[in-house]
Formats: sequence, C-alpha cells, structure tokens
Amino acid sequence: MSETSKQAVAILAIEDDSGDFGLIRAYVSMVELGIRDDSKHLTWAKTLAEGVAAARNDKPDIVLLDLSLPDSTGLDTVQAMRAALPGMPIVVLTGHDDHALAAAALQSGAQDYLVKGQFDHDALGRTVRHALVRHALEVQLKESEKILLDSRNHLKEQVEKMSSQLRELRDEFEDVNTALRVLLNNRDKDKSAAQDALVREMSQEVAPFLLKLKKSVRDHKQAHLLDVIESNLQQLASSYGNTRAGNLLFCQLTPVEIQVASMIKQGLSTKDIAMAFSLSPETISVHRKHIRKKLGLSSKADSLRSYLASLPE
Repeated sequence: MSETSKQAVAILAIEDDSGDFGLIRAYVSMVELGIRDDSKHLTWAKTLAEGVAAARNDKPDIVLLDLSLPDSTGLDTVQAMRAALPGMPIVVLTGHDDHALAAAALQSGAQDYLVKGQFDHDALGRTVRHALVRHALEVQLKESEKILLDSRNHLKEQVEKMSSQLRELRDEFEDVNTALRVLLNNRDKDKSAAQDALVREMSQEVAPFLLKLKKSVRDHKQAHLLDVIESNLQQLASSYGNTRAGNLLFCQLTPVEIQVASMIKQGLSTKDIAMAFSLSPETISVHRKHIRKKLGLSSKADSLRSYLASLPE
C-alpha cells in the first residue's frame, strides 16, 4: 500500500448483511484514510467466493472479512481467504463477543478483529491503519529474512570457494617442495656446474610457482612464508657448496633453529615468526635464546638480527 498521505486506502468488505455493510460504508466515509473522501475505494462482496474474485481483480489494500458468510463460516473463512490471497491483510468481523474465536482468527493469519455493534468510525479507522502497518512490517521482516538467507548462502559459497583455493595453494606448495627436494638430491659433483644448473632449474621450475603464488596469496602468514622461501632459495643458489664460517656456524643449529634464524635475519618479528610456524611467541623466544647461546651471544648485548646479517654468505 502507498502512504496514506499520497493515496487513499482501497477496502474490500466481504459481508452478507446489507445493514452491516451500510454501517461500514458510513464509517469509512467518516475516517481519514486518504487525501480526499471521494478518492476512497470501498468494494462490497456478499460471499467468500465473490470476495476472492473481487480481491484478485481489484487488488485492495485490506479486507474486512465477516466470519459468517453463506458459503463459509468460522476460522475456515480466514484460512480459505489466506490460501487464496496469502499476501492480503485481513481484519475479521465477528458478530459475537468471542475473544477466543478472535484470537484463533489472529493465529490463522488475520491482522486484527472487530466485534459488530461494538466499534465506531474511530475504532474502524484505527484498526485498519494498525493492520496495514503490521502487515507492512511483516512484509519487511520477510524481505529481511530472505536477504539474510541469501547472504548466508553467498557466504557459504565464498567459504567453499576459498577452501578450494587453499587446497590448490597447498598442492602448489607441495609441488614447490617436491621440486626443491629433486633439485637438492641431484646436485652435480662439480660444484661450479652444479651451481649453474641449480640456478637454471630454480629459474625454470620454481620461480614460476613462486610468482604465481605471490600473485594469488592474500594471507599475511603465507605471504611471509613465500618471502622466506624466495630469500632462502636465492641464498641457497648463491652459496651452493660454500663452506665459509657463516655456514659452519649455522651447522650447529637444529633445522627449526636454522629456519627461525633465517626469518630473524630477514627482519621478521617474534610474533610474525610464531604465526608462520603456528607456534606461540614464547616458543619462538626459547628458540631465539638457544640460537644466541649456540652462536656465543648469551652474555653479549649484540642484536641477533645484526649479528646474523653480518655473517658471510
């Protein structure tokens, strides 16, 4: 229904008693339901069948429905009207002061009720307005529920899509790891030739994977890991077969400590390293202490990052 300040309310009265309808018509002419009295619409139907046909044809804003009609009585009347026109607001008219019946009518889908002989034009106008407002709120609620349901389904689809992408990313990481293992297990005895081969193989078989991953990854933790992988690969290629002091010092460290030391050297914080390893910051702090001890820095105030950066490649 349009706002009453812009358009009159169209009412369909389904009432078999001409006297009761005449009273309704008189009351409707007295209440403010539109901008002009002559623009109000009131249609009369004497049976439920006539009322359903008129509602489908005229599309009123609200139905005043008598519960005692020649072709239908009681709650069956409300239920039949709701079944025929599920989106139509209904105000029930009953000839009995039966609140239990009225409450049952509300449960059956009516917006409100009026007892014949016990309402005036003010009560009719107020009931019609309130019924229309309640109906509009119900429509808005259903629309909101649909929007929420659609949003939930969309979110579910997005989660499934992201899960699929993460699985693909994990498989690509496995491909990278496999490529690295193959490269490291097939080093040539000639260190110089092996280094050339290693650089060439990384450029052709690893770098494209890393580039693809770096373009597609959005996760902060994974981005750090990719940076570490890329940096480690570059260092591996440049120092392949090198037995300088820096490399010998790193031989004292466990594999995990070597990885932690590499991340420290690249400037990652304890928190970032913990995220990358899925460990607590406290655990990373313990690894840092062990690294300092093995590198002879326990009693020194030197920055671990600066010391690691100063070591020859």
